[in-house]
Amino acid sequence: MNYYEHHIGDYAEATAHLTFIEDATYSRLIRKYYATEKPLPNEIKLVQRLINARSKEEKNAVVSVLNEFFTLTDDGWRQERCDHEIARFKDKQLKARRSAEGRWQPLPSDEPQPEITPSNACVRNATAMRTHCSPDTKHQSPVTNLHTPGKQNNGGEKEKIPQGPPTPTDEEKVFQGRIEKYKSFAAMISREGRAIAVDDYRIRDIVNLGVTEDEVAEAIATAKETRMKVSNPTPINAGYVLAILKGARKKAEAASADEDAWWKTNEGIDAKGRELAMKAQGSESYESFKTRIFTELRKRKERAETKEKSNAS
Repeated sequence: MNYYEHHIGDYAEATAHLTFIEDATYSRLIRKYYATEKPLPNEIKLVQRLINARSKEEKNAVVSVLNEFFTLTDDGWRQERCDHEIARFKDKQLKARRSAEGRWQPLPSDEPQPEITPSNACVRNATAMRTHCSPDTKHQSPVTNLHTPGKQNNGGEKEKIPQGPPTPTDEEKVFQGRIEKYKSFAAMISREGRAIAVDDYRIRDIVNLGVTEDEVAEAIATAKETRMKVSNPTPINAGYVLAILKGARKKAEAASADEDAWWKTNEGIDAKGRELAMKAQGSESYESFKTRIFTELRKRKERAETKEKSNAS
């Protein structure tokens, strides 16, 4: 891509809270993204090298911007808006190519050529599609009894009256629920900050996070409080709210992961031992007890896999 649309208003709203260097870093990252038409490398050092980030402040800005505006995947650091614009660009290219190919594509040799006569004036246009332009084309006479009460077109039988509206499917219910969330979140942000359209991609991203109205309200309050602390009069925007929600979600996921990491604390090791009906032996250290627990877990997993394979065979 040698060209991409830069929506100044959208960009300004999403990046209003960034420092000067972070803003410049984000701009360089998305330009590189569009130029290569693919995600940025997984390794942050390679990303820093790609945009020539040399000083410590510049390198730190790369880390901050990646974590806030990009998502780390197996393919690399992805940016949803960039992916959307690249897909739209490629779709336009494909449609233009197909249109050009179809416009001048000749007819197959075995297809009979239409004769141009007064009674059947068919011609070919540049799209290789037939257009019927005969002045003798007969139109069907209008039927006047189509809307006669209690009648049908074919013989005057009474219409069957539908027994109420059809029950919506589960997919339709889910879709309607998402539409309601779009409207609700857009209204909440518009009331407290900058107005935003229901179909804005940032509203879609907020909905995709699976957050509730309470979480959005809390993020809005956090955004307003943060702006007040630094005496920033700029109204909050959807990009800032989205960034706060993403940060809160990451913290929640990290906290959940820490809770599951039973081996990190003595209390967790004791709890796991009780769960497996295991006890520390005499003056056994927690490190040794933890090793025995891991060994027992591995054995149980192997037994379960062996049993599953035997059942399958």
